[in-house]
Amino acid sequence: MERKRRGKRLFQELFISFGLSIAMILAIFILGEQALYLLTDSAFGTHGRLSIPTLGIDVAVYNAEGQNSQAIVDKTDSAAFIRWKEQNAIVDHRSQSFYLLPEAIPGVTTACLVTPFYTDYYVCTYSGTGKIIYGENHMCKFVDDQGEAVNLANQGGICMYTCQSEMINSEVSVYVTYWRLSSIDPLHFLEKVLSL
Repeated sequence: MERKRRGKRLFQELFISFGLSIAMILAIFILGEQALYLLTDSAFGTHGRLSIPTLGIDVAVYNAEGQNSQAIVDKTDSAAFIRWKEQNAIVDHRSQSFYLLPEAIPGVTTACLVTPFYTDYYVCTYSGTGKIIYGENHMCKFVDDQGEAVNLANQGGICMYTCQSEMINSEVSVYVTYWRLSSIDPLHFLEKVLSL
């Protein structure tokens, strides 16, 4: 029963993500340059739009490079895209779009990041807690519940996180999820789900 429910959930996520990709391609094909204007409007951030249907996450993603990421996440329908050396991160408030992020299931939950130029599909590989420890001069240490530095733990992937609590004694508890690009071909994936 559990396997069938997981299969149905994966099929729903893929169907919605695939539909978003087709809509993007059609918009660019039909509207040409106007599509780029529409895609950078409020519906899409400067980096695109993140969708995790099973968690109810659907949020515009804005590039935080050279920007105040806190100001980005404070806005409604707005998550921050942060580039680290080893991986990238998408951050938002738990009270906004990332409320159900802690319920991501490794190996099951999928995400779709749609940009004006490409669509990437991700699968969750880790869901846990972590903490940001602030020190002198605003330097900080960001570790997951395994004690690994978050910016190094998922090299080549993407990290999504949101605060779990307010700052207490220079520490903030966070929910951390790691995601990797999905290597499953959509057609093969559908065959696999339908065979359950």
